[in-house]
Amino acid sequence: MNVLQILCHPDFDNKNRVSNILALTGETELKKKGFNNIKTLNLYSPNCYIPVMDKHMFNYENKKLTPKEQKDYTRQKELLAQWKNTDIIFIYMPLHNFNIVSKFKDYIDNIVIVNETFECEIETLIGLDNPDKKIIFVLTSGGEFDSHIQYINLDFTVDYLRGILGVMGINHMQLLRVQGLDLGKNNKERIIETAKMDLTKIIKETL
Repeated sequence: MNVLQILCHPDFDNKNRVSNILALTGETELKKKGFNNIKTLNLYSPNCYIPVMDKHMFNYENKKLTPKEQKDYTRQKELLAQWKNTDIIFIYMPLHNFNIVSKFKDYIDNIVIVNETFECEIETLIGLDNPDKKIIFVLTSGGEFDSHIQYINLDFTVDYLRGILGVMGINHMQLLRVQGLDLGKNNKERIIETAKMDLTKIIKETL
């Protein structure tokens, strides 16, 4: 099976960031289980080019492309093919201003494409992706989003990703929420260790 890791932390090369710590844990456990075909997209790395939506992205077909447009078009096809040909996807993301990070939205814009991963019919959308594709979403946050009264109403991120996956026809998403990392009342190291164990359990039981 093909495995894709999507690392979404803006501080992409900081080994002390919890998202990056857990990504390393996940990769290590996958290799222990014999998964050797693991690809990684580190979205904020300068080496990872993700085209950004602009007016040209809607007009690639049937026109003569500039060198920049051709580069974006080719890269979009690469990202789309990689997503469609992957069986298991791990997304490691910090919560940023109560929503997904901007680079991940740019990434989504390159794979949620009509007649590629979904199609439109009258008053409905039909997903074209593999319904058995597995998504493991590891979401880290400084606050606690299942208990703090202000944060509960700002919890958009999980619903957004579930909705987008549903549009593409993907039925399986497992959420690992790693929260309360910045609260003084919590033991951050204990939260991280628990998250490592939870992630290891998910990998052992679901893959």
